[in-house]
Amino acid sequence: MKLTDYQRSQLKAAACFGGDQIDKVAASLQRENPEAFLRDSELHQRNFFHEPMSYGFVIPHRSYVERFIPRRREQDNERDQVMAQNHYLQQTFQIGIGA
Repeated sequence: MKLTDYQRSQLKAAACFGGDQIDKVAASLQRENPEAFLRDSELHQRNFFHEPMSYGFVIPHRSYVERFIPRRREQDNERDQVMAQNHYLQQTFQIGIGA
């Protein structure tokens, strides 16, 4: 089961207010719809289009289609974007613990 369109819109709206708000909404959504969230034991089954990048921790996954190679002008922002993505993923993993 996946998130409903309404739940997805709640999560997107929370992104405008930063990581803490995303965490709160994700925790609330997990209580409402626990089957929409992966459990720790399922994280290694994920497939990505771009290779997941990490700084300091391993992102469990099964496969990816292509390696992500940023264009030169994007490289300055790459680390900030990856750190934000990793923060979200870390929080998602923590929310899934014990589910």
